[in-house]
Order: sequence, then structure tokens, then C-alpha cells
Amino acid sequence: MTFDRRHYVPVVKWKQGEQKALEVLTPASKERITPLIEIAPIDWDFENEMPKKTVDEHLVNFGETLVRSWPHKAFIDLLYLHPSERMTSGLHPLAYILQEARARHNPLVPVTSSERDADYNAEVVASNQLDHLGAAIRITERDFDSLQPTIDSLLGALQMNPEQIDLVVDHGYVDPALLTRTTLFLTGLIDNLPYLHAWRNVILCGTGFPKNLSDVSANSVDQIDRTEWIIWKRIMRAGTVNRNPIFGDYSISNPEPFEGDPRFINMSANIRYTAEDKFIIFKGQITRRYGSAQYHQLARQVVSHPEYSGRNFSAGDLYIDDVAQNNDGPGNATSWRKAGTNHHLTYVANELSTVTLP
Repeated sequence: MTFDRRHYVPVVKWKQGEQKALEVLTPASKERITPLIEIAPIDWDFENEMPKKTVDEHLVNFGETLVRSWPHKAFIDLLYLHPSERMTSGLHPLAYILQEARARHNPLVPVTSSERDADYNAEVVASNQLDHLGAAIRITERDFDSLQPTIDSLLGALQMNPEQIDLVVDHGYVDPALLTRTTLFLTGLIDNLPYLHAWRNVILCGTGFPKNLSDVSANSVDQIDRTEWIIWKRIMRAGTVNRNPIFGDYSISNPEPFEGDPRFINMSANIRYTAEDKFIIFKGQITRRYGSAQYHQLARQVVSHPEYSGRNFSAGDLYIDDVAQNNDGPGNATSWRKAGTNHHLTYVANELSTVTLP
């Protein structure tokens, strides 16, 4: 399927908050979105120095969760699972996930990259032979210096033509200080992509969201530039690229998965709220010391902010307003990731449908 240039491809980490955020999107928003789902890494047991789960335990409910949260077309990427992982049955995890989706008539397009091994790519080939959905190739900064040989190698391994493939140009995190430089670089990169006009879709993906919010002071309201959105708009409005990329981002997350020992991480209560060209951060204090009740006050700050979209804008906004009025909550990190992500996905889907483009 070739996407309309106002279509939206968010990278979604497959965790409970994000799953629930997708589930409660309106039908209108769902029509404009095709998520790129990333299977989360298996959590590490720091006390016993071993994974907390087997890969079977990690993926056991994938099919049921998928059909409940997103019974529509999506991309699927297993980049965080170790190449040696296999299900107890001997199946490759990618084969298992695609099998689970197939059994529920839930179309998934597998994503690969230059870092995947031959076994992974063999499963991508097999899935196309069964589902005829093609594949996606994800290129990142490590590939930019050798695009042609990297892409040709992958096309050979996948036994597919560019017309069967969605090319995801993932520029990762972009520091706001490098916004102009990155815009110029990506403009040139897009125009020099091998087989530029042959790809099924070209998707430009990245984020301005930092790895953590340590630079945001406690008990403050701050903002962070949505560099990925600003860059995409500049590229589109300049009208100089020879192919318009589809917009993608990382929602309200940084690309890097959380890897710290949760026993020693002092998380602060925060609400991440997407607005025009920026993320607004409403930050409280450390939850272990000051508790979760502070979310009621943070929610009141959101609903009184001039860029609050209103309780009827999305399920996430409704939740924020209910917590502000003490009719729900205070919630936890998962419920606030659900609310913030649901608002973000709704906001961007609407934004893309109304943004002025040449």
C-alpha cells in the first residue's frame, strides 16, 4: 500500500501504556496511522544477573494483545531481541510473532536492517511468500555512508524489489541545537537514496525527545522542541526533494530503551503533553518520596495551560481532565504513558490532516 503524504507512521514501543494508547484511539485517528511496533527488550534481573523472562514468556500474549490493541496493518521490528533467541518449539521469534498475527488475520509487515542476521532475514523472506505484504528496511546513521551497498545487500537477502519495500529513514534523536544542520543533511540524503522513486513508501522518522528529563527542573513546566516535526515540515514546504517522505516519530519517547536498574532510579512524576512544534513537560518530584498524588496537581496544570486541547480531544485528554478534577487517578507511570501517547498520536494524526503543504 502506498501511503498518502499525510499518513503517519509512529514508532511504538510494545509496552502496556503504548498498547492501551493505541487501543483507545478513535476510528478516525486509526485510519491515518500505521504504527511501527518495536518488541521491547526482555527485562534484566539485576539482582540475579539474568533475564527476568524466557523469550516464550516475553511473547506469550502477543497475539491476543495485538488483536485487542491494533487489529490493523502494522510494521513489526524485533531489533531488541538477541539473534540467538529461539522459542522452546525451535521457532524463530519473528516467525512466532508473524504466525500469531496471521492466525488472527492481523497483517504485519516485518522490518529488517543491516544489523539483522541471515536467520532473521530468512523469516522475512518466508513471511512475504506467505502473506505477500513485502517488508520494510530501516536505515540509520550507521548506514548513511554506505547506502548503496547496504541496500543492495539487503535487497539480495530479501529476494525482493524496492517496489515491495517500505524504506524507513530513521535519523534517531535530533538535538534542537542541530536542527538546521540536520534538516539540510536529510534533504540531501533523501534525494540521494538509491532507487528513490521505486520504494513503496519512504518514511522519515526521528525525535527531539531526550533520553531522560533530567534537564527539566522539579516542580516546573518546560518545553522541548519537536525537532522531527519541524524538520519534516521544512523539507515538505521547501519543495526541493524529489520524493516527499511520510512522517514518522517516536511519540513521547526517546529511541533508546530504558536500561537502568529500577531499584536505583528515582523517577519523578511527569506528564508529557504534545503541542504545536513542542512537547510541554509538566514535572513534579520523585514519586518514591512524594508519592503519586502529585499527579492531581500536575493534571490541573495541564488543563489550565493555554495549549490544552480539551477533554473531548482524545481519550488521553479525558483522563487528564478527570484526574485534575479528582474523578480518577492519580495513576502511575503506565497510565500516564497511555494518556500522553494517546494524546500525541491523536494530535499528530490531526496535525498531518490540516498542515499546510505545497
